Amino acid sequence: MTDTIVKHRDEGTLTWFLNSLVATKVDREGTAGAYCLMEHLLTPAADPPVHVHDDEDEAFYVLDGEVELEVGGDVVLATPGTYALAPSGTPHAFRVRTPTARMLVITSSATGGTNGGAEAFFRAAGTPAEAPVLPAPEAPDPVRLTRLAADHGIAILPPPAP
Repeated sequence: MTDTIVKHRDEGTLTWFLNSLVATKVDREGTAGAYCLMEHLLTPAADPPVHVHDDEDEAFYVLDGEVELEVGGDVVLATPGTYALAPSGTPHAFRVRTPTARMLVITSSATGGTNGGAEAFFRAAGTPAEAPVLPAPEAPDPVRLTRLAADHGIAILPPPAP
């Protein structure tokens, strides 16, 4: 990791994933395996199910909008400037509470992992974005999503009982 990296808003590898725009600023390869930094542009159509990362921590930093973060059973309304960490093995999810929200997501693995983690999952389950805009919303295929998540060390948990 000797190269200087500079990326501006919406710059980076662009992926449409779960009705959001993900701009990967730097992946693990660019940080000698230390971390991945992504900027997410989200709407309520992008809310993920509760899930757990087997081998990586996931941190969130809200830039714009409001996002309800659920980490380990605790729920907080995150506004710009809010940071939250979901350590490896901790169930977590978020729900966008404004028409759009933007947040930074940082993933890191203490063991280095072998499955590529969240960044590889987003690429596998998403599609390359044609432009730095939100995609047309579509319902995800839950079977495909769950399988791809498992392939990348992420367990999607069943919804809570009513």
